[in-house]
This record gives sequence, C-alpha cells and structure tokens, in this order.
Amino acid sequence: MSHPAQARAHARRRVRGKFFPGPHLLPRLVAAALVAWGGWVSATSSADEPGGTGGAFRAEAGGDGPAAATDEVAFLRLSRDSRGRPQSLDTSIVHYRETAASARAAGRRIPLEVDLVGAVHLGGKTYYDTLDRLFEDYDSVLYELVAPDNARVPKPGRKAGGAIGSAQHGMTKMLGLEFQLDQVDYTAPNFVHADMSPQEFDAAMAKRGESWWTMFTRLMREGVERAERGKPAGPEVGVGDLWGLLFGKDREVRLRRIMAEQFTDMEVLTAAFGGEEGSTLITDRNGAALEVLSEEIEKGHKRIAIFYGAAHMDDFDQRLRKDFDLEPGEVEWLEAWDLRMPGEK
Repeated sequence: MSHPAQARAHARRRVRGKFFPGPHLLPRLVAAALVAWGGWVSATSSADEPGGTGGAFRAEAGGDGPAAATDEVAFLRLSRDSRGRPQSLDTSIVHYRETAASARAAGRRIPLEVDLVGAVHLGGKTYYDTLDRLFEDYDSVLYELVAPDNARVPKPGRKAGGAIGSAQHGMTKMLGLEFQLDQVDYTAPNFVHADMSPQEFDAAMAKRGESWWTMFTRLMREGVERAERGKPAGPEVGVGDLWGLLFGKDREVRLRRIMAEQFTDMEVLTAAFGGEEGSTLITDRNGAALEVLSEEIEKGHKRIAIFYGAAHMDDFDQRLRKDFDLEPGEVEWLEAWDLRMPGEK
C-alpha cells in the first residue's frame, strides 16, 4: 500500500475523535512497551521488570584519550548487510564526560564520566551477559524500575507484574529471546534504584491528567498523524509473511525483524511522550533518575551508568548536556537481537 493510501486508511479509522489501530500499528505499541517501560513493583512484591541473541561489542570511536564531543548521538540502530537485509538490532553505550572547566569548578581532579546504557527489555542471553560484565566497572549503575526504594531487588524467574510486564514476558517465547529481569544481576552491590515509586508515578500521572488510556491514545494519534504526513508507519506484512510467521521454521527471526523495524523508529515515541509537554512515563521518571545521579555524584562517584530503556535516552541526553555540563563522546554498540536468517549466517 502506498503512503497516501495508508493515510486514507488511517483517516477512515477516525471516528468522532477516537482512533482505531490498523494491524501494522500493533507492533509499534509492543515496541513502545519494550523500550519505554522498565517494569512495576508493588510495595509488597518482589521486583519484576522487563528487558537477540547477540552480544557483539563494537566501538564507534576509539583511541586512548577522551573522544571528541559530538552533537548527534543514537541509542538504537538496525544493522543491515550489503543487500539491505536486517542483520542485528543494536543498542548503544554513549560515554559522556565532564568538561575540564566544570571539573575544576567542582573541585574534581578527575572529570566525571556518565554513560547512557540504552536497553531493550527483551534480548539475547549473550547480550545481557555482556552488560553484566561491563557493569562491574562502574562505581554506580542507576537502573529503572517503578518500585518503592525499600523493595527487594528483582529476582530472576519471578512472574512479571502488571499487564505490560506480563506481555513483555510472554513475548520472549514468541521472539526466541530472554527477559531482562531473568538475566541481569540486579543484586550487584553497585546497582542503585533510580526511578519513581508506584505512588509517585500515580501522583505524577494525576497531576498531568494522564492515564494509561491517554498514553495509549497519544501514541496512536502520533502514529496516525505520521502516516497522514506521508511517513511509513511500519513494514507491510503480506500473505507470504503471515504464512512464514505462523508456520515457518524461522518464524521467530521473521517476527524479530518486524519488531526491530518499529524499535528503531523512535520519532513516534519521542513525539508522543517527550518534547516540551513531556510525560510521566519518560520526563518525570528521568527526572527521578537524575536526582539519584546527583546524589551519587555527591558521594564522590566518578564513573556512573544510567541503565534505562532506549526510549528514555534522548531526554537524558539533553538534560546531561544542559544540567550537568556533560559532553557525549565515544559510542559503543552491543548486538541485542540476531536478525540473520539461517541461510545468511
């Protein structure tokens, strides 16, 4: 279907201000849950939070000294081969460093370093094993999880909490991936909870007049308006694709490819939940994380990681530059999902 035809199809789904999703928009909703929502834990439960088959570690900029600052950074990418076929879904680690002037003003001999570690909440075991090894080198790893500060750390294998958590966990079998909570070692002594409590989250949503339904409609509206502007809403899925998804031996890879195309289109998520208006889901939760970052800096920690879903990272990037005078430099990439068909390996 051509882009104008897609737009007309979306327009017909508008009925008295309500939006009805087309089939190709459903993967976008799942993608939003996997890169923007890091889990929910009640005050009395064990923490349960979300999260390829990859784990390859690749640096975009090398050298022994600090990398030059860059204006543009990316947190997700879809790698393709020379024929344009998807090969992997990758997440980045972007290294931010304090300017020399800021370090001197703060009385620090060694400049502060903060890394944004973007994540997808489902991934390959090797991907999470690699992250666990890298996390050992930080003074503090600030992680996302809507939970009280006194909640027990996430335990592998626990049943996911909430509808979104349950959906994320259920997607692991469909995609042939692992659930983040089952793989990442949240018991590590340098892991620090840096998110809102359920009560704070509810209060922030109430203050903004938000609900789960309004967040859903914001995402749907942005997807529809994007299509009406002539931008593709996602890959077309034909009869042959559906047959492969249902009965093919490589159906897990096929589904991963469809989802990966949605993951890398972060413009819809940032437009729906970021920007000047902001949202509880991203803006307010990021604010809570940055409060914890300030506390860790006050403790004298010099190398800190912020481990959050990739959808949060554009907002973090802007605020680290503006509020902490940090400059992005080297970017390193991890392969989170293997998207190669068996015959392509």
